[in-house]
Amino acid sequence: MTKTVTPFTVIPKAYAFFDVDDTLIAVKSMFSFQDYWYGRGREPERRKAFEMDMDRLRNENAPWEELNSCYYSHFEGRDAAEVAKMGAEWFAVTERSRPRLYHTKVVERLRQLQADGIEPVFVSGSFPALLAPLAERLQVRHLLCCRPEIEGGFYTGRLLPPQTIGQGKAVALLDFLKEKDIAPACCLAFGDDITDRPMLEAVGHPVVVAGGRALEAFAGTAGWPVMQPR
Repeated sequence: MTKTVTPFTVIPKAYAFFDVDDTLIAVKSMFSFQDYWYGRGREPERRKAFEMDMDRLRNENAPWEELNSCYYSHFEGRDAAEVAKMGAEWFAVTERSRPRLYHTKVVERLRQLQADGIEPVFVSGSFPALLAPLAERLQVRHLLCCRPEIEGGFYTGRLLPPQTIGQGKAVALLDFLKEKDIAPACCLAFGDDITDRPMLEAVGHPVVVAGGRALEAFAGTAGWPVMQPR
């Protein structure tokens, strides 16, 4: 008698890539941290120059990549250990003082994906000192983010490639998946801003979080689902 083998479906491992600022949390982490840093008496003489540079670039409608690079240039000379310590403090204070810090529906989706065996990954123009505490809170193991260069324990003001803004997010995502040998078509991505478009286009299952710049309108033409953040 021939034994019948019941067929089964192998579900490929997949990842879900999440933008962070304004997608998972209702704060721009980089600028919130700078306010915290200067507000705690660090580098008071440099604050005005930082704010002038940011205002100038915004008024010029400069690309986000340029604004992002300029932001990190103001870290030149900072002690990396002190920044990490202050980053953890900033997160604790922000979480405690902002009851609506988290976009609850997006966090719920992240939790559900984790329960389904799909691993979340943060993809952000922010940097590890700010993202690591949030990643620990949400049990996220992988960060694809800007990496300010450190030499001798101090920031140089330069960024290591790829810069995870705009197209750089897609580059980092695809490099990550190539290393893991996972097809992008199996994966999801969540973003709120038009600069997240390359990341969302790189995967098989893009999801737009409502509230950002121009991406919702594009989602309508692309046929992408849109979810509310709360």
